[in-house]
Amino acid sequence: NRIVRDIIMDAANVEIPKQERFLSTLGTIASVTPLLGLLGTVTGNIRAFGVLGQVGSVADSSLLALGISEALLTTAAGLIIAIPVIMFYNYLVSKANHTIVRLENRVSELVLLLGIQGDD
Repeated sequence: NRIVRDIIMDAANVEIPKQERFLSTLGTIASVTPLLGLLGTVTGNIRAFGVLGQVGSVADSSLLALGISEALLTTAAGLIIAIPVIMFYNYLVSKANHTIVRLENRVSELVLLLGIQGDD
């Protein structure tokens, strides 16, 4: 009957959020880290050009190099974090989707096995 079918579907639907519980966090990290790297790039360039603007010409290139170094380090750090996180995120999304499809197939098979009709 319809009540048994709905109970089976509800039990299956409880498992879906468990499969997707960390995906939004990983997606956020993957999206934000390149932006943080870009922010560091901008602040590093601001620092480098600020030094250039204060002095007029750079007699000591190490002052300019500090700002450029900050820009490059933060860009690299953002990419070093984002690239593996994106790969892991895509792997988990794929795994969760396959598990959910398998679960839905098993529920359909169980409903058919039990001879439960949706229009009862």
